Amino acid sequence: MRKNRLKGAIGEAVTRTVANRLKTVDYRLLAEPFVLRNEKDNAWRCEFWGKVVRSAVGCAFFTGDAELRALVDSAVADLMKSRTADGCISSYPGELQLGGWDVWGRKYALLGLIRYYELLNRDPEVLTCCCRAADHLMTQVGPGKTDILECGCHDGLAASSILGAFVSLYRLTGEEKYRDFARYIISRGCSRLGNIFESAAAGAVPAALGNGKAYEMTSCFQGLAELALLEPDPGARDTVEKYYRAVLEREIFVTGGGGLKDRCGEFWYDGAFRQTRGDCGALGETCVTATWLRYCARILQLTDDPKVADEMEKSLYNALLGALAPDGTRWVHANPTPLAGGGYKQCADDQIGRGFGTPYGGNDCCRAQGPEGLVIASEIAVTENENGVTVNLFEPLESDHLEISGNYPFVPRAVIRFSDPRERVLRLRTPAFLGSVRLNGAAVPFRTGVYLELPHRAGECDEVVLDFDFSLAEIPSPDGRGFVAVRRGPLVLAEDSRGEVPGAAVRETWRGRKLCEYACAGNLMRQDNTLTVWFGKGNLRENRAKYSQTIKTSMTAGAKK
Repeated sequence: MRKNRLKGAIGEAVTRTVANRLKTVDYRLLAEPFVLRNEKDNAWRCEFWGKVVRSAVGCAFFTGDAELRALVDSAVADLMKSRTADGCISSYPGELQLGGWDVWGRKYALLGLIRYYELLNRDPEVLTCCCRAADHLMTQVGPGKTDILECGCHDGLAASSILGAFVSLYRLTGEEKYRDFARYIISRGCSRLGNIFESAAAGAVPAALGNGKAYEMTSCFQGLAELALLEPDPGARDTVEKYYRAVLEREIFVTGGGGLKDRCGEFWYDGAFRQTRGDCGALGETCVTATWLRYCARILQLTDDPKVADEMEKSLYNALLGALAPDGTRWVHANPTPLAGGGYKQCADDQIGRGFGTPYGGNDCCRAQGPEGLVIASEIAVTENENGVTVNLFEPLESDHLEISGNYPFVPRAVIRFSDPRERVLRLRTPAFLGSVRLNGAAVPFRTGVYLELPHRAGECDEVVLDFDFSLAEIPSPDGRGFVAVRRGPLVLAEDSRGEVPGAAVRETWRGRKLCEYACAGNLMRQDNTLTVWFGKGNLRENRAKYSQTIKTSMTAGAKK
């Protein structure tokens, strides 16, 4: 993997997140449930170690931060010490294992360890630890044992999402038992309510798959996509691509986020067609955004389609950065609701404290998951394979033999300098708003929506200048209700209740309204700092009232996901 160092808006978010969040985490607290095996209240403390450490590993790899690396090393050592003689890593006591969020928590522990092994420390003992933990689970779950669909929450979706971890172990070890267990999970269909893979292949909409729980479901499809990357299977590929297209068409908001229906914004619910309303629950769980980004990254690998990277860019610069507090310490759980006026950004609270009365270090699933989206941006910004070196993001960055300067996506120009000592092909994403391309001063013809391939001679330094058309574009709402959103290049614009927003990088006037980038709007993160993305019918008070009434009647208080 190329060690891309982002230096623009996402890179700055990584810097703040590392300094003010990831270096301040109490990692011993996160390991404590595994050490004590005392999670007896059906809570999900077990997910936080893996979610946080997975992001911290990625950030340590891409930034090279030695202090963060040391914290991660210690966190991994603490978790590995918690395993029992049989290899089990679990926060649940033996008599409660496989219930509640146990398998879900084991999944995230495995994902954190696997990423640590792959990016930071190829110590065979780490991989052995992962394998033994997986082997132990296979003594409990599978044919003739407990059915994976009977393990925990959301009708089997949560437990089945461990699929991707087993695919990774198969990729790393070549051990067929891990592939076989992955295929077992796939054969069970991941939900007691029906096989989500077969239903998606048959054209079912995302909201009709399983119980509609968005990011658990998407994690299951991600595992199927990862197996398809290792062992080409036309049927599996068709299924994961159909799911991608269905989610994109029916669920993703103009900001690139998704999820609604309940008070936390966590279900597929035909969200693309309901995003202007105030009576469909909260909008846009950050965990959904991060998981959607990871899924898109897998689809990008499978299809080599730059339009997938277009969608990732939209999610990164709007839904993801818009969910992060300016100082990098906290994330919102649900994004501003309603988007048609009166919504505000509110940082997530201590999820376990709120739900169970036992505060747990200020942790929330979205606070833990948000940084993962930043890691994904670093991963896909510049990639390399047999096709050449591919540039997917244009913000300032440094990568191997490649540098991008400028201030994209705020300034409509990016300059790429490529000086690889080998003969290569430089491939560039061509978004719809790309205006012109010049290679070493000469204009280059291109077609949007496909990668532009530029030959590079060994040892030479090529300069590519990209100019973009950042004219304001009006986006009609998919529901036909007459609302309009405004986009400038990849950035969704919003109206902030303050009018002028200090620190905003974009300041535009549209129809007499003062607009700024969505990521900056509402960044006081308090109820009196509202914002509007969809402009049209209704008014702020009416939209807010509809939303408030829905929240009162939506889901049981204290429910997690």
